[in-house]
Amino acid sequence: MRRGIRWLLAAALVSLAGLVVWGYVRATPQVGPAPQPVVAAEAPLWRFGFVGDTQQGETVFEEIFRQLASARVQFVLHLGDMVENADSTQQWEYLLAKAEASGLRLMPVVGNHDCLPGYRDRGESCFRRFFPQLPETFYHFRFRDLNFLMLNSERSFLPWSEQAGFLRWQLAHHPGTTIVCLHRPIFSSSRRDLANQYLRRALVHGTLVDSDVVLVLAGHHHTYERMLPLDGITYVVSGGGSRKLYPAEPPQGYTAVSRPQVNHYGVVDVYADRLVVRVMDVAGVEFDRFAIALRPTTHAVGSARNPPSMELVPLEGAP
Repeated sequence: MRRGIRWLLAAALVSLAGLVVWGYVRATPQVGPAPQPVVAAEAPLWRFGFVGDTQQGETVFEEIFRQLASARVQFVLHLGDMVENADSTQQWEYLLAKAEASGLRLMPVVGNHDCLPGYRDRGESCFRRFFPQLPETFYHFRFRDLNFLMLNSERSFLPWSEQAGFLRWQLAHHPGTTIVCLHRPIFSSSRRDLANQYLRRALVHGTLVDSDVVLVLAGHHHTYERMLPLDGITYVVSGGGSRKLYPAEPPQGYTAVSRPQVNHYGVVDVYADRLVVRVMDVAGVEFDRFAIALRPTTHAVGSARNPPSMELVPLEGAP
């Protein structure tokens, strides 16, 4: 009996050690070289924007929306925490009214502030009410041969979860240049939410490696940080829409650019062969710019097996 228990304990320890090694390997990326400086070029084919964490930032995000509208972006990726209090209809309606007044089309992900407190809610309630056109709280959309995977970091990424299966299916069936968005970062210099950051590195980054994902955008930390390419993927943390900004944190070995305590937004210029990402403060002054090469795109539009998918129609008047 005791011998059997010892064997079970030994097997459990070996399994645990194997799991730790597996997680470490998947969560420890190869750091690539810094990208070459980007010089001004011809006009892009089209543009999209991004901003994160607009909660408590009414006067800030109003100016950011004006700047994004003047850039004539096709849509804006909102990186979550759209409002401070998810149960405040006034806050949701104010944000959406300002976006509509600026002619902006928001494509959001769920942030922790976007979930109803006191309920088993992971963003479903407010998404169904305020974004009824979206198929789920995690979804895929495509625009002019670019794939966008919008993930819900308030829901599980464990291998057997619905979202993990969705992510694997999308990567397998929609090859071509892919941008991933989620609220909570996968890589960051901040120690905030560090244990879950490590889990996301093992579970999400490990899935993205060797795929056509070239850029991952996150918010949650009210700062700006861009990483060096990690296993060929550029990670950006952009939480610049709030009045409440975070102080500087010691950079990591993979940090390429860090700009704390600056309200900001991003514009992505899309060319035939590359993306050029420009990050500006609320006055429109650029403080970061980098380029990412595009991947070949050969996929078809989502099928009946892929209901959380959509094809966006270009906006009139935008390139």
